[in-house]
Parts: sequence; C-alpha cells; structure tokens
Amino acid sequence: WLGACPYPLQRLNDAWTLAMGAHFHDLAAGTATPRSYEFAWNDDVIALNQFAGVLNSAVEGVAATLNTETKGVPLVVFNPLNIAREDIVEASVEFPNGMPKAVRVTAPDGKNVPAQISNGKVIFAASVPSVGYAVYDVQPVDALAGTPSPLKVSKDGLENAYYRVQLNQDGDVSSIFDKENGRELLSAPARLAISYDNPVQWPAWNMDWEQEQAAPKAFVSGPAQIRIAEDGPARVSIEVERETAGSHFVQTISLSAGDGGKRVEFGNVIDWKTRESNLKATFPLTATNVMATYNWDIGTIERPTAQPKKFEVPSHQWIDLTDMSGEYGATILTDSKNGSDKPNDNTLRLTLIRTPGTAGGYADQATQDIGHHEFVYGLAGHSADWRTSQTDWQAQRLNAPLFAFATSKHEGTLGRVFSLLKVSNPRIRVLAVKKAELSDEV
Repeated sequence: WLGACPYPLQRLNDAWTLAMGAHFHDLAAGTATPRSYEFAWNDDVIALNQFAGVLNSAVEGVAATLNTETKGVPLVVFNPLNIAREDIVEASVEFPNGMPKAVRVTAPDGKNVPAQISNGKVIFAASVPSVGYAVYDVQPVDALAGTPSPLKVSKDGLENAYYRVQLNQDGDVSSIFDKENGRELLSAPARLAISYDNPVQWPAWNMDWEQEQAAPKAFVSGPAQIRIAEDGPARVSIEVERETAGSHFVQTISLSAGDGGKRVEFGNVIDWKTRESNLKATFPLTATNVMATYNWDIGTIERPTAQPKKFEVPSHQWIDLTDMSGEYGATILTDSKNGSDKPNDNTLRLTLIRTPGTAGGYADQATQDIGHHEFVYGLAGHSADWRTSQTDWQAQRLNAPLFAFATSKHEGTLGRVFSLLKVSNPRIRVLAVKKAELSDEV
C-alpha cells in the first residue's frame, strides 16, 4: 500500500527453509557429525544474507517516501519492536571529506542528540516510534561545544543516570548500584567461572549434578589490562583483557545515555581453548528467592533453585530474580545464550561456552565450542517485579537493536517520522506481520 516493492514471499520462504534446517535436533544439540556443521554454517550465511536483503529493500522502499532533506548525511533509523524507544544506534557513515573529528547529530524535531565517533562508527541516541522510522541528520564538525553529560568513566568504574558500576583490580564488576531504586544489585563480584565438565555419559547432551555443584576450578582473573574504551556523550565503556586456563578474554562493560542506559551491557570477545570445561557468567545478587522466572519467548516459567534432577535449564532472552519481598530484583539479559543454572537462592549463572570431556565417548565432541566467540549479555535492575517495571523489553531491545541505513536527500510525503504499527497495550509484543501464503491478505 506504500507502493514500495512487491512482497518477497519466495525469497522469505527460501531463507526460512535454510534457517529452520539448523534447528534440527542433532544440529541444535551439538551432537551432529562435524562435517554437517560446515553445511549448516553455509546455509546460515545464505539465509542471513537473504533476510538482510529483504530488510534493505523494505527500508529503501519506505525511505523513498520520507523527507530526507538534511544539512549533512541523512540516516534512516529503523525500530523493529512494537514500542516507541530511545536507544543507541551504531552507523557506518561515509563522509565526503573522510571521517571527521566529531559529529553533530540532529533528530527529526531539530534537537541535537548525544553523539560520538567510536571505532570508526557514528554512535548516537535515537528515538524511533513503534515498528517505525526516523530521519537523522549527521554533520561533521571539528569539535562539539562542551555540554553537561550524565555519563562518567574511569578505569575503576562508569556511571549514567541509572547505574553506578564499579570494577575491582581483577577486572570484575564488583558493584552495580541502581540509582533509581537506591539499591545495590550485587552481593559479590560478577565473575566469569570456569568449571570442570566431563559427564559420565553423553558429553554433548549431559551435565552432571556433582560437577555443576562443585566449586569452579578457576575464575577468569588477572593480571587484568583495563582501559577506557569509550568516553563520549552517547556511551561510555571499559575494556578488560585477561587470560586464564589457556583462553583469552576481552570484556567491554558499557553504559549509554538516555533510555537505552537502563541496562548494563557486557560485550564479550573470547578465544576459547579450555577443554573439559564450561564457562559461566555468575551473578550473585542481593535479591533472594527460591523461584526465578525464565523467558520462553512467547511465555515464561518459574523454576526453583537447582535440584539433582533439574539444574541446567533453558530460557530465551532473559531470566529474572525478584526478591521475596516483591520490592526489587534484577533481570539478566542475553542475546544468544540459552542455558543457565541457579545454584542457590540469590545466584544466577548464565552458561556461555561449553567444551565437555568425552569420558562418555563421542570423541569428536571434545572440541565443541573451541574457537572464537562474540556475544553480549546484560543486567537491568527494577523495582517491584519484571512485569511492573517491564525489564523484559530491555531484553528485546538488546536482541533487536536499532538499524541505521544510509539514504539520499529528497523530499517525501511521510515526513521525517513514520510508524507502520502501534499497539495500545505495552504488554503485547508483535512477533510478525506478514502476507497470507495464498492471497494478498495481511
């Protein structure tokens, strides 16, 4: 109805067919033959390229009817979630005279937003409507006039309007203070724990209770190389580089300006070589409760603290532990890690990497997860429970970031802001809107 481009039904179906192939039981469980993963990886790359092509074409079609007349470089920012949101967007921008020293980014309403250049990208805080688009103006400047910023960073910690985060000498986050609720969220440092993992049977399938309950054989520790990675008005971050048990770890702890700063993000780049082991992100919380809530994408389930027959459990984008008082809690956010355990009433441990020993046979599984890994997880504190504070949306934001697209300058009938879909109830999440298979109905 926008007259943009034909609905790419066949292209979407072909991409989904490839993507769903990797959901086959043995592939998803890590128990397929090594050769099969080469085919699965190839299919995944093809599917991702197909989906990216559909998204590019769709945004291009909408952008053609937006008003992109700007002083500098126009960017169209797309929000795939059905909530209006302010979040950080990272954009690769080509400037006529090369990368400038600084940038000024202007929102559709003509106001400047927090912006900086980091690692060759333009980073800024963007506000975009539900399943919608907004046009931003990126202008090169020699320097920005000093304006007060709530963001602070040093080698010892970082702070924004919502959190004050402190690091210890080992490079671990030792404190996350929720400024809005006046509460400390951690009862001890949040550490990366390496545990012995060599199940008696079925190595890729099983984790053994006794090994899970035993103390970690090591924690990722120093000597830590700590540096300030970002110090700008849009985002601040600290990079911590360490080596332990033959593996190399680079973790970047970040806080953002604006509404996107309501979560603490942990970016991880890991070169993993540690065998007969698993790696977990441990969160010893001040909140305590026998029960925790686990997200299953379109629903949730509550589970108790670990028991011999149920300790390593699945989830999707988030896990929440709300204190027994019901007054506060914390939600662990993840972009790709779907297993965890809860060894006691106040600790959540997100399973990040697993290379089991093969005492139970299947020698080819001894190299599972060996190699290079990049992923992000986060934490969001809240008052009351996760429903009241809607920290589940922070997990969706982490998994569905804002996208920035370069475009040409032109007039447009839709103006500078446009929303395809709005929902009056924020407790409803729209997973998809699609054309019918056998007709043009939506």
